[in-house]
Amino acid sequence: MYSKFRKVLLRAAAGVMISALMASAFAQPLMVAPNGGQSAVAYAASQSDNPIEEKIYKIVAVGDSVTAGYEFGFTEHSIPYGYVEHVYEQALFHGLRSAYSNYGVLGLKTAGLKRWMEAVAGGESVKSADIQSNLPDPRADRIFAETKQLREAITEASLIVMTIGGNDMYSVLAKLEAGADQTEAAAVRENTLASYEAELEASLRLMLSLQPKAEIVIADQYLPIPQPIKVGELFFPLYPEGDRLFLLDSVKQLRERLNLVSERLTKDGFRIRIANVASSFVGNELAFTSIAKGDIHPSRAGYAAMGKAFAKAIWNDYRVVKPRESHVPVSIVVKGKELISANKPLLVQNRTYVPLRSITDATGAAITWNAKTQTASIKLQSGTVDITAGSTTYRSNSVTKPLQAPPAFIHSSGHTSTLYVPLAAISEGLQFQVVYRDTLKTVFINK
Repeated sequence: MYSKFRKVLLRAAAGVMISALMASAFAQPLMVAPNGGQSAVAYAASQSDNPIEEKIYKIVAVGDSVTAGYEFGFTEHSIPYGYVEHVYEQALFHGLRSAYSNYGVLGLKTAGLKRWMEAVAGGESVKSADIQSNLPDPRADRIFAETKQLREAITEASLIVMTIGGNDMYSVLAKLEAGADQTEAAAVRENTLASYEAELEASLRLMLSLQPKAEIVIADQYLPIPQPIKVGELFFPLYPEGDRLFLLDSVKQLRERLNLVSERLTKDGFRIRIANVASSFVGNELAFTSIAKGDIHPSRAGYAAMGKAFAKAIWNDYRVVKPRESHVPVSIVVKGKELISANKPLLVQNRTYVPLRSITDATGAAITWNAKTQTASIKLQSGTVDITAGSTTYRSNSVTKPLQAPPAFIHSSGHTSTLYVPLAAISEGLQFQVVYRDTLKTVFINK
């Protein structure tokens, strides 16, 4: 599947590197089902284990290929780790019981987004041709037919994140590549920017008509062209410098239009923010994109920078876990705070085991210990769990259930003994959301 997208991308990038002006044109559309299951257009697992839907901080991502998380070398088996996934992880870091759904579409323009949101708001099923012609996406019809699911996701959204607008500028690029002077290109640019501003605002208002309390965060656009390379006293431009500066000014004007839309919606009482993505790419174009390989999309480092920009726009910070000792397999973050304990997590048959007392202290649960039966009883308002060292079962709210992991065990170190339990044993009965992110080697536990 991705090979088709790569061919489209490489053809576009073959003529000149800047035919890839904005990082928003070519990628596999990815949708992550918000309920934890995979829909007909789901290509990555959802990150929600929460049965209490009303308590979930729901993130909805809508936009182009950068929203989808495409990066150089992807195949249909690849799992994205783009800015959306970074935003999701930051929600977990902030103690939010979270889930996300990702609707990124290959080649989507702002006009297409507006038509799509009109269909979503009207509850209509549409085809690709109804939204945007010549989309290089073999699954476009199936994606746009999912208007009911997207409508529901937006209606329940706490946060909507988006990248859009880069594909709008290809009319300007076409003028430059055809040899037109910058006066002609500027006239096309002005019309493009006016359309972008109107269509983006209309799209956002349609989303907000479904969920006026949602916070919407939109990224500005970055330019993937490095400045001329300097060797001694010589400069070697990778693209005609006059055109590069013209395109750089185009990016700035696109941001100004985005600012105007944000200001109007904010004045009307909506929560709209802009993620300052562009500035972090300046001077890092070769490291933060794969442009040297003919691909405009962010690299892992670029997506991490985007995730940081989004997180700062949303929460005004970006969190990471502390460096782990070599013998510690994972970090644990409980309700937004990293668990720092003398008793470290252990890995048993590829399952994470944690010191029970440390977890209960961090979550505020009460624990009693029966030394005779070697049974710990954990109580919280949300439920009760009884777990016995060496037992293949545990009791959740008085119901006996099999452990889907080796039994809990007592681990002795020096003069202390600690009961270690599999995380799954306490998550269900106490109704915690327990999420393991292999990208961070971190377990998040949230109420």
